[in-house]
Amino acid sequence: MNRSILRRPVVGGVAAATAFLLVMTGCASADAPATGGDGNGVIDAESAQISPEAAAHMNELYAAAVENGETELNVISGLPDDMQPVFDAFEATFPEISITVTSLIGAPLIAQLQTERESGQHTTDVLHNPNGHLYTEFAEPYEVQSIAVPESLEGSADELVDPDGYATSPFVGFFGLGVFLPRAEQSGVTPTAWADFADPEYAGLVGTGDPTLPGPSQDAPVYLMLNESLAEDDVEAIAGNAVVKGTYGDAVAGLMQGEFPYMFAAPVSAIITAADQGAPVEFRLMDDGNYVVTHKHLLMDQAPNPNAGKLYLEFLNTFGAQEAAASRGFTPLNESASADYVAEMPWTSLQEANLTEIVPAAVIDEQRPGLVEWFETIYTA
Repeated sequence: MNRSILRRPVVGGVAAATAFLLVMTGCASADAPATGGDGNGVIDAESAQISPEAAAHMNELYAAAVENGETELNVISGLPDDMQPVFDAFEATFPEISITVTSLIGAPLIAQLQTERESGQHTTDVLHNPNGHLYTEFAEPYEVQSIAVPESLEGSADELVDPDGYATSPFVGFFGLGVFLPRAEQSGVTPTAWADFADPEYAGLVGTGDPTLPGPSQDAPVYLMLNESLAEDDVEAIAGNAVVKGTYGDAVAGLMQGEFPYMFAAPVSAIITAADQGAPVEFRLMDDGNYVVTHKHLLMDQAPNPNAGKLYLEFLNTFGAQEAAASRGFTPLNESASADYVAEMPWTSLQEANLTEIVPAAVIDEQRPGLVEWFETIYTA
């Protein structure tokens, strides 16, 4: 039995999903939640649920940003649509600053950051990337004052707040099962464990991005092997069963279009965002072996709008931003921010999800090269 399911009304199968893909990036999100500000850039510590010192610091940053003409914040994120409620909340709180987002991951992201550094033409203020620790050479240390590591995750504090000050993760995100409902109902199979996809009956029924490419589709088998949810034989069998798309984004698009009933493994925010827009999809957690990734945010070196960038990093830990993240299925560090969503999405609560540990990035990075080399043999055979 699946532990956590989000259902949305089914609308017209593949045609509706295709229409969704065409309009998704142009759709405005629902009204932004309360932000902890007065709409004029003044943060109240109590309503924002941060310390008075952090609130005062944010007010100083906003004043400095406005004084210096920092009216456009440039963010690189691989999840621009999923983050839209957070962007909306920020702009509602700080009306003098607008956010421009560029969607980049993997090799294109590296190329962009290298180009900025080599040319001296810096355009990026903030990077949002679960593997942000791999990009610290392009970042500037900044001690975020508003973040508070919950007691349940104190043992993983270094995964949420980089000891060297380069990155903070104001929320985490589960990876689980992406389901295209019309085809799933016809498939005759219902996976409850990751190893189920190794069974021959799932041939052609599960899609994934190419695990040889950097990104979430590579992270999935790495994480699941490290948490012992998958053995080598399972991964090799899944490689034979899977419909392999190009990038992680291609796999998400394939799910939305009904190319396969199940996606391995799907990021919660992408599926929730799609469901909210009317796509006939659902996010599920397996019975066990589910994993989370941190959503690291970094201030870029020589950011053109440094005060606005720091302000955004601080804002991500306010109640309004945390609540906005929960609305897209992320798990905020502030437990109270998920109150309006936990009944329908239990994993948005650290307590309900029973999340007490995050696999250290150093462990993953140590194992990744050898596993990727192996992926290149089984996914191209």
